Amino acid sequence: MNRLFLSLFCLLFPSFSIAQTTAAKPAESIQLALPNQADSFRFAVLGDTGTGGSRQYQVARKLTEFRGIFPFEIALMLGDNLYGGETARDLVNKFSRPYEQLLRAGVKFHAVLGNHDEPAQRLFKDFNMNGQRYYSFRPKADVRFFALDSNYMDKPQLEWLENELRNSTSEWKIAFFHHPVYSSGKTHGSDVALRGILTPLFAKYGVSVVFAGHEHFYERIKPQGGIAYFTSGGGAKVRRGDLRKTDLTVKGYDLDNHFMLCEIVGDKLYFQAISRTGETIDSGVVERRKAPAEKAASAQ
Repeated sequence: MNRLFLSLFCLLFPSFSIAQTTAAKPAESIQLALPNQADSFRFAVLGDTGTGGSRQYQVARKLTEFRGIFPFEIALMLGDNLYGGETARDLVNKFSRPYEQLLRAGVKFHAVLGNHDEPAQRLFKDFNMNGQRYYSFRPKADVRFFALDSNYMDKPQLEWLENELRNSTSEWKIAFFHHPVYSSGKTHGSDVALRGILTPLFAKYGVSVVFAGHEHFYERIKPQGGIAYFTSGGGAKVRRGDLRKTDLTVKGYDLDNHFMLCEIVGDKLYFQAISRTGETIDSGVVERRKAPAEKAASAQ
């Protein structure tokens, strides 16, 4: 097919993009800033994905390319998984089709609900929510994820979260949800009320990393109480110029769409934020936090 035909085809079928038809880049052209060790635990992070538009498909394609050299096992979805309609056809166009190769490869997506999502999404099998608004899972013995519904942070959810955190024996405790408790965004900014409820629990029980979406950009927050906070809401939308200059930001990016790759090696979590075109926009390492009880035991 020539380029003109493809362009006309994309206008008629917006869920299809020219980027889908181009040949994959050779592995050597993909710049990976992660250790990629054989015995590590790897995962991806992407938020605000569900438009069904060309940018979502382009990000998905790039994510798939990177998995060719960095075989992550799971992908965290940070909410706003489906914008607009949520019919069976929407699920195909806005999730199953863009991530088809990853799903076929056995990657498990784990979703949380965003403010644009209907609660019925928790029943969608490939979101792996098991019918729950909030849940936890342990893909590896020393890693446990806590998926929260930040739309309705009610008493039952908070009691559940504290109980789960208290009883978890995993060294790495990682929380993810939609609304960021720290943000430099002009449109939304920090959810201060949510911060006051959640951060004391994160501090008390040794949570090391927190991921959120909602803002259509990337932001890495200066560690708060030793906890690393990331905003990654550019999986399909981008809000250019929305990232303010504040004292919160270590690194921010609002010029293009993006996703994240992470790798846990012992007491270190390596991360890399990657744009729609494959550019590395941020990378670094997070040291695992120790819960107060763990610190006390090690001091004896």
